[in-house]
Amino acid sequence: MKCFTKRRLLIALSAANLMSVSSYALASSFQLWEQDAASIGLYHAGYAAWANDASTAFYNPAGMTLIKDQQLVVAGVGVMTDFKFNGNVIVNTIDPDLSIPTSSQGGNFSFIPAIHYVAPLSDRVVFGFSVDVPFGLKTNYGAGTALRYVATLTSANVIDISPSFAIQLTPRGSVGVGFDIQRMFAEFDQYGTLDGLLNATGTNKINDTAYGYHLGWLYQFTPTTRVGISYHSQVVHHLSGNSKFVGDLADFLNDGNPIIANYSTIKMTLPAYTAVSFYHLACPRLAVMGTIVYTQWNVLRQLVFNDFAGAVFPGPTPSTTIQVVSPQYYRNTWNFSLGANYFATDKISLRFGVGYDETPISNTYRNVLLPDNNRYVIALGGHYQATKAIGLDLGWSHFFMQKAHVNPPPLALGAQVVSTPGHVTGGADVLGAQVTWNM
Repeated sequence: MKCFTKRRLLIALSAANLMSVSSYALASSFQLWEQDAASIGLYHAGYAAWANDASTAFYNPAGMTLIKDQQLVVAGVGVMTDFKFNGNVIVNTIDPDLSIPTSSQGGNFSFIPAIHYVAPLSDRVVFGFSVDVPFGLKTNYGAGTALRYVATLTSANVIDISPSFAIQLTPRGSVGVGFDIQRMFAEFDQYGTLDGLLNATGTNKINDTAYGYHLGWLYQFTPTTRVGISYHSQVVHHLSGNSKFVGDLADFLNDGNPIIANYSTIKMTLPAYTAVSFYHLACPRLAVMGTIVYTQWNVLRQLVFNDFAGAVFPGPTPSTTIQVVSPQYYRNTWNFSLGANYFATDKISLRFGVGYDETPISNTYRNVLLPDNNRYVIALGGHYQATKAIGLDLGWSHFFMQKAHVNPPPLALGAQVVSTPGHVTGGADVLGAQVTWNM
């Protein structure tokens, strides 16, 4: 750090404050499939057609017509990411460029809860209710590497609360609809220091409530074969909150006071997605199923961040009205899964699944906050029917991510820009447990 002049450090930290804001948006491939634990062992094969338990209220509400008694599902899922960035953090200023090589670990653990309830209201009408997490991310490089000039913690969570209804129209066909109430919370932080003497931490927290819907259709060709289609609408979030730049460095810039913006905003659209699934009982002990999901990520073209706290030129001087326009240009994606359920005994079944998941992020815009790439998935799981009323499920899946090259457009701020060229390798494990209560 001794190579820093005071002016260079101020510029670097000012850039870091803005880079953390734009990086949150670049971490946009955070769609989750783990709205229950039973389907983890299949990598959500049969997503819209399996209708094995009350979680179908979210996946495909039409499937609720296959559940003939009240049922409650409570699930918990742990997501363990393990990825490593190797590259450089480059701060270009009016002085010679500052380039810091770094090897930084960014994986973390996140917990995803879910609850689903289904209650038949008549022979043909069924009510459902779900609380789950359809989108979420968490990356944390900490304060011990050069990536602290980009960000330390970035997280986003979407909690979806959804009442739903299903109607059996014919002996073979059903339809369903759900109303989605979404609460979105996001945080992105970064850190900087000068020889341990001047320190500053940028903390940005925003949230919003928005609304959407999901639709489903299920058709039973034979008692052993069915097909389902479900659609989840896009949801537009207008997030707002506060942005703080706090510490000795902020005091130095702002006459002994932190730099605080009390109304920072971001507009963010979560994409619509459509799933087509099949389920087939091939023999009394073996069921096979598969799913294709198409996600319309192209609604994310660019994000505009308004009124964030930090420091800008000339000076640098403190500001609470910083605006950053972050290009995204995401691509629509396909997700494929295929799985099998083997009924070993009347009480025990075993599951296996494989899948392929495309990333919406192109090489041009990939960032260190979520350096996502295409991935292959394997999954294992099982079910144990402990009593007539209580069933237990376990599921595990592993994601093999392709090597991701990171070299997004530099962030321009006055007389300087910040870049993070490099690459990321890694993967993730998902482990879930579930209790199903047939009331």
